[in-house]
Amino acid sequence: MRPIYFILRISLPYIYSVFFRRRKVLNYQWKFYRQAIFVSNHPSAFLDPLLVANEQISVIHFMTRSDVFKAWLQPITWAAHMVPIYRTEQDGSDSREKNKEVFRGVQKILKKKRSLIMFGEGYTDDVFIRRLKPLKKGPARIGFGTMDASDWELNIKIIPVGVNYTNPGVFRSDVLTSYGKEIYLKDYKELYSENPNKAVTQLIRDLDVAMKENLTHIEDKSLADFFEHILILNRKGMNWVNYEKNDSLEKRFRYTQNAAKNINENYNEESSNWTELKDRLKDYVNRASSKGLEPVNIHRIKNGKSGISPLRYLFLLLGLPFAVVGAIHCFIPFFGVKKMVEKMFRRKVFWSGVKIILAAFFSALINLPVIWLFYEYVYESYWLALLYYFVVPGLTFVIAYNWGKNVNKILKWSKADKTLIKDLVEENKSLSKELNELGF
Repeated sequence: MRPIYFILRISLPYIYSVFFRRRKVLNYQWKFYRQAIFVSNHPSAFLDPLLVANEQISVIHFMTRSDVFKAWLQPITWAAHMVPIYRTEQDGSDSREKNKEVFRGVQKILKKKRSLIMFGEGYTDDVFIRRLKPLKKGPARIGFGTMDASDWELNIKIIPVGVNYTNPGVFRSDVLTSYGKEIYLKDYKELYSENPNKAVTQLIRDLDVAMKENLTHIEDKSLADFFEHILILNRKGMNWVNYEKNDSLEKRFRYTQNAAKNINENYNEESSNWTELKDRLKDYVNRASSKGLEPVNIHRIKNGKSGISPLRYLFLLLGLPFAVVGAIHCFIPFFGVKKMVEKMFRRKVFWSGVKIILAAFFSALINLPVIWLFYEYVYESYWLALLYYFVVPGLTFVIAYNWGKNVNKILKWSKADKTLIKDLVEENKSLSKELNELGF
């Protein structure tokens, strides 16, 4: 196990507990010597490999796009167990020859009963969409190539992985990772011996089906916004802010899967019931957001409650001292890293993963003097000082972040148009009834 990989393995659980509000893993993989190729979807460019690898006991190597492997980064990429994969479109016509050398190295990793993570889609959408893009053949070729080179004596498995975010670009959102049943490459030996290309194609088809069982998949990506609007109104699924807090993450995930299946099987562009519903949902969400309102406020009014929960005001009062502490500890690394990353990376899909790693690093660095200050001025115990250093900055920063969000929500609600609110409540009731009739 190389140094940076080891540091990430021990630090990421804490970092993720700060970044994510809730996490859930279905069918956790317990074996250390896995000899498997984990094939995951790729909804968030930098966040996915860190998340999936950290949920494994086994030692993992990452298949990573080659443009990350700059000369000055080689010590880091090596220490983090990263392996390049070359693509003809980006890396030129000699990519196939370069990949042959890479695949030989990968085969050595699998023969040592280590595991790989590959992202079967090969790229990430610029806009987060709940779907599985067409799978590349790389995982199948690497798996079969290694089996063939070992005369089929190894027992390599393909394990489908579904990473399901409520929203990967939002701090304090949720994520559920689901691992599917193992696909044993030995089961394809006879087909591979007859026709390797047919075996690769069949494996990719089987993998596509298996992965869709572990994630939410919208067939027509033009319906992605419509689908998200359904989640917003119904408050039952994996929307990051509109959900019932008493529902488990797994229950929300299953509802989201079933709702997507409903759309895939029943949506009809020629049916006025569907098209009018789509347009009305879009108008409902846009009217609310354009005035700074959130659907959760409308939902509360519909159920006879105040638009803003009284608990929010109580949180502002009781949470203020902790919010101040959190701002002192983490204001500079949080906003400094935010500006730096958003300037460095044009594609937003890279922002969240890079931000959490860099923010954690700079926060840990900037807060080092806290250990000495605690010992000198609070209590003469380095054990307590270390406990404070590792727990308080992260915890109070979450409070500070939520405190600021609550102030913003209350201010917007205080300026809300009461006539518009009344109209939206009635529209919410009507839309909810229609969605219920359609099986959502």
